[in-house]
Amino acid sequence: HKEWIMEQWEKEYYISAIAGASNGSSLVVMSKGTLYSQQSYKVSDSFPFKWISKKWREGFHVTSMGTAGTRWGVVMSRNAGFSEQVVELDFLYPSEGIHHRWDTGYRITAVAATVDQAAFVLSVPRKKLADETQETLRTSAFPSTHVKEKWSRNLYIAAVCYGRTVS
Repeated sequence: HKEWIMEQWEKEYYISAIAGASNGSSLVVMSKGTLYSQQSYKVSDSFPFKWISKKWREGFHVTSMGTAGTRWGVVMSRNAGFSEQVVELDFLYPSEGIHHRWDTGYRITAVAATVDQAAFVLSVPRKKLADETQETLRTSAFPSTHVKEKWSRNLYIAAVCYGRTVS
């Protein structure tokens, strides 16, 4: 993908979404008209927390994340519209950490999981939004009925990822 991605960057297309499959194949979506001014990405066998921390210091924020098999893909962008960002990484669902972050103005902006780890990126938008409510749901099958019920309360899907469900 690397050469193709670099060609698209030259045409002012930026990575807007990534996804992977358990067989290791991946999909990269690049879009024109984003607010991003520069991007960097990393693919690694373990969650690239040190790389993310380094990029935060350089003014980048995580804008997309995905996994393919056991490998992690993380995209970071400049001019992403966030003032603060944190990562909650856990072998189980990090409920306590997410609720604590919600209480301090963070919202989930990216999620990804392997069979044994889940990562949640929570961000504070640079521009204060109207009160944004978030909920999370873990299921073993896609919750079509649940999603339709939430639409009536103006709650819409912000992110989906596939990983181990915990009973």
